[in-house]
Formats: sequence, structure tokens, C-alpha cells
Amino acid sequence: MGLKNFRIVFDNQWSTYYPGQTVTGNIILGLDSIKKIRGINVTIKGEANTSWTVAKEGIPERDPERDLTTEESVFGEEKYFEAKYYLVGSASGGEIEIQSGEHKFPFTCSLPMNLPSSFESDFGHIRYTVKATLDRPWKFDQDVKCPFTVIAPLDLNQEPRAAESVQQEMSKTFCCLCCGSPPLTVIFSLPSRGYVPGQSIPIKINVDNLSNVIVNTIKLKLCKIVTYHATRTSNLMETTKNEEIVVTEISKGPVAAGGNDDYEQHLSIPPIPPSNLTNCSIIDLEYNLKVEACVEGWYHQNLSANTLIFVGTVPLSIYVPSAPPAGLDGDYAEQKSPAVGFVMPSANIALPPLPESNLYPNLRKFYTIVIFFFFFFFL
Repeated sequence: MGLKNFRIVFDNQWSTYYPGQTVTGNIILGLDSIKKIRGINVTIKGEANTSWTVAKEGIPERDPERDLTTEESVFGEEKYFEAKYYLVGSASGGEIEIQSGEHKFPFTCSLPMNLPSSFESDFGHIRYTVKATLDRPWKFDQDVKCPFTVIAPLDLNQEPRAAESVQQEMSKTFCCLCCGSPPLTVIFSLPSRGYVPGQSIPIKINVDNLSNVIVNTIKLKLCKIVTYHATRTSNLMETTKNEEIVVTEISKGPVAAGGNDDYEQHLSIPPIPPSNLTNCSIIDLEYNLKVEACVEGWYHQNLSANTLIFVGTVPLSIYVPSAPPAGLDGDYAEQKSPAVGFVMPSANIALPPLPESNLYPNLRKFYTIVIFFFFFFFL
């Protein structure tokens, strides 16, 4: 008994900050009786970690006659900053008494400028946390930890490739015994490579199916490509792991054999982290637009191509979409696009869920706030 409440409350209700800002808040301590402690300290830090298992080099995967572990863990680690200090008491001081009731102990920490954005996945993360500790002499310490989110701004106007237009062609023939069919050709284009959450990518599609194979669907996928870096514990050699995750997807079809189709679709950008985790050397992040023509028949391979997409926090100032996304209500469709090219999603369009661990419940919430912030600021 004695300890009723021990928690961390940020002054920023969203627990979200930019590099260079100051994190402030209070450690809330509630007691129902007098408590003796050495002090209360707070630790604020930012770090990145990667880990997974790989097969050991030089050992067969199966060796029934020898009891050998055939896998080993690999790890990567980076520390960006750590600040630790006592809010009351000290590490070398004597016991102090905290009276019953609720107590608030304010904390503050200025974030460094060159921090990567928060990131969560199964094989790695970039995390920022505040931990408060009740330092108790001759007893186990009591801790409470709370995460906060850091977003490193990415201005698409500072990325030269973000304003590039894209036009790409892919073609394929299908064999039947010894004869080849006329080609299936798909051409897709988009006005730029750079977008922010809340915008839609207008993608023009031209399908010229001269073959005798039906195209069931043309799929448009926004894929998140993550590369993790780690070091083997056995020989200290670096190893990497790649992961591809479909963030959002739309499709249309079919296109008959000998037929053609020409149309435009809008792929909405959901709340997702910005491209390129700058200042993190163990996790790389980029996005690709994948266009895939899915054809009929298990014996035929689909036709597909990828192109690089940049997701930022500040939209391009030169890009205005050619049309609003399909499904917008009439009131919104009449609004003019802001000069910077930022497009708000309609209130009746649900955003896809953002994968996140329980440690960062505010990460998706923040990206939604970013959408509204840029809409009202630039409009």
C-alpha cells in the first residue's frame, strides 16, 4: 500500500514533437500514506533498435546427430540522446519523506535537432520515451514509462525528384505452345512523385490488350519498403533484412482479350510516416507505387512495374491535382484546391488503419492531425 497513482502526463496533449522542440510535462505521484524514498528521477531518451534471427553460417539447417543451434540473433542499435536527472532528492542523498496526497513534479527536456521520426515494426523501431523512477533505498525501485512521438519534417519542395512527372510503359506477350500472342501493353503516368498524407495520387492508366488473354484487374498499390541493418553476434558481420508492406490498394477491371481501356484513378495517401528516416542508419524507409496487371490463367505471369514515391509532411507548392478523388461529396468537390496542392480527404472516407505497436498509440493520431494542420494553414 502507499502508492495509489504514478504516471506521466505531457503538456502537449498529443505527446508529439518536432526535433528541436522542448518536451515538458509532469510526473504525477499519488500516495495514501507517507512514503520514504531516496528521490524521484526522470530519464528521457531516444534510440533505435533492430533484431531478428538468421541461420548460422557454416552449420547445416538440420543436424539430427549433433545438438547444435542453427540460428542466431542479429541486433542493431543507435542512441540519439539521453537525459537523466533527479526531480527531488539525489542518488547520494539520504531518505526523504513524501506526504500523502497527490504531488506533481515538472520535467523538461530540449530535443536535439537531428532526430529521425518515430517508427514501429516487427523487426525494428525508433522510440522516444520518458521514464520516471521512485528511487527507494533497500527496496526495488518503482518505474513508469511513457512514449512520445517525434516527427522529422520532410519538405517535398527540398527533394528535387519529388516534382518529377512519371510515365512508364510495360509490355508482355503470352506463349501458347510454340506461338506467341500479340502484346499486352500498360502505360501509366502521374504528375509528380511527391505527396503528403491526405492527398491522392492521380494515376492515368492506358491498357492496350492485343493478346488473347483476359486481364482480370489492374491493381494500384502503395507499398512501404523497409530495409533493416544489424550485426551478427558470432562474427560481427553486417546483415540486412528487407520488408515490403502494402499500405493501400485500389483496382479496376476486367479488360477483355483484344480490348483496351483508358481511365484515371486516385490512390489516397493514408496517415503514414514520411519517406527516408533521415539520421537513422539502421532503418531505411521508402515508398513505391506498384502497378500490376493480373491476367487470367495460373500458367501466365502477371505484368507489373514499380516507381518511386516520396511521402512528406510539407506538400509540393507547384502541384495541383487534375481532379478531386472519386467519392467526395458535392460540397467539398466545389472547393478550390489550395495553391500548394494539398488535398483534404472527405469526412466520409475512412482512412485505412496504420500498423502500430501498443507503445505508440498516438502515432496514427498525429498523422491525422498533420493532415488537418496543413489544410487549414495553407488554405
